[in-house]
Amino acid sequence: MAYGIPERAVMIALMALNKETRNAELKRRYKLDVRKSARDKLNRAGLVQSRKLKRGYAHELTDAGWAWVVEQLEQEPPDRAGSAGGALYALLNGLKVALDARGMLIQELFAPAVPEPSGSLRDRIREAYRNLASRPWDWVELRDLRAQLGDWPRRDVDPELIRMFRAKEVNLTLHEDRGRLTRADRDAALRLGVDDMHLISME
Repeated sequence: MAYGIPERAVMIALMALNKETRNAELKRRYKLDVRKSARDKLNRAGLVQSRKLKRGYAHELTDAGWAWVVEQLEQEPPDRAGSAGGALYALLNGLKVALDARGMLIQELFAPAVPEPSGSLRDRIREAYRNLASRPWDWVELRDLRAQLGDWPRRDVDPELIRMFRAKEVNLTLHEDRGRLTRADRDAALRLGVDDMHLISME
């Protein structure tokens, strides 16, 4: 499927941000307006997953979207790309050279920085949840909770979440529509028994 420079720019921006990003932020900070036609096209192609919010949408690259971006590292600019499109592809081509020289994946390059841990882990989990939930017992994505806890090692976070679940301090559940799971959803999942949990709620 053919994509114009605006659609390509959105996917490359989502790659660089490496997180679910609100349309309002993309427009305000980067002058990228993900209109309905582009959103529907990228969603249908399975390259971007868009989530409806109270106001607007939030977007994130899927596994297929990441694969598409990786392919672009070695591509030439599309026809009628213009100077901005040419500069964008010059940057992608340069990234390919730099990544190969360092033996890195592009996902590693854009991984978020991890600060030092501080405070009680259980308190931090509760605080992170309250920052994300509109009210007690709202379902919150585990990927979003983990983003708030990026300074805590997963080897500590997962056992603590399981302890809280067994103590009935939190609820955990899975996404019923597995086809809509992104790579970030799967990476953030918590294995409980034989199932992977993707959502959490608490008081």
